[in-house]
Amino acid sequence: MRAAAPPRHGQRFDYAQDSNRPLEILVFLAPLVALYEIGLVFWLRHDQLVLTNRAHGGLVNFFRLFGVRAQDLHVSAMSLPSVALVLTLLIWQLAARSPWTIRWRAVAFMWLESFALAAPLLAVAAVIGRAHLFMATSQVGEEAIRSLDFVGRASMAAGAGIYEELLFRMALMGGVHMLLFDVAKIKDSSAWLIALLVSCVLFTMYHPLRDMTGALQWGRVIFLMLAGAWFGIIFQLRGFGVAAGTHAAYDGTALLFFTSSAA
Repeated sequence: MRAAAPPRHGQRFDYAQDSNRPLEILVFLAPLVALYEIGLVFWLRHDQLVLTNRAHGGLVNFFRLFGVRAQDLHVSAMSLPSVALVLTLLIWQLAARSPWTIRWRAVAFMWLESFALAAPLLAVAAVIGRAHLFMATSQVGEEAIRSLDFVGRASMAAGAGIYEELLFRMALMGGVHMLLFDVAKIKDSSAWLIALLVSCVLFTMYHPLRDMTGALQWGRVIFLMLAGAWFGIIFQLRGFGVAAGTHAAYDGTALLFFTSSAA
């Protein structure tokens, strides 16, 4: 997580810098967070279960393990990751002493950039095989996905984009880089490369890699490694907001395609 310098009054628009400011990231991700939170209540339900991605579920269990009480914050336990994300960005905003003026043009461009950066990954997925388009479906199964309406699938894509990037890129990749660069004093470029490789491997292992017969799906392994590398490069060069937006844009487009093919 790389802090961007706060813009001075009258400073010219600098998209690369403004899109990596915590306030713009918060405003950019707010609709996705809201969509996912509402989805957990109304749309992400199947056979009396709430459908969620494993990254979000792992964060919920992390807070439970360390005794964080959702009722003390007047929210449900499922909302704790969202509260933590918002608080992290607000604390970052305060620590950076950035102005509280939102650059809406940067937020709009972040949406455009996210869909543009999702396009190459969709092309790679189509080349490897259509089955590998559905990264989000691997978390809960195709039958459960088919039971959801369009809005439910959109909210699932939003949650996967935010919380998988929060876990694998911001927490894991950023944490490994910090340990290697700040503690072990490894060269910055080498630290980022090792952090990228670690996050790619764990991101791949996080997803189911075998078919119903137990055979390893090498196409899925290759695709997930490439996807993890792509998201990691975006995170390192463009920051958490665009990485999460790209992931959500990819999953959302893939689930829309899935919807069409399942009709």
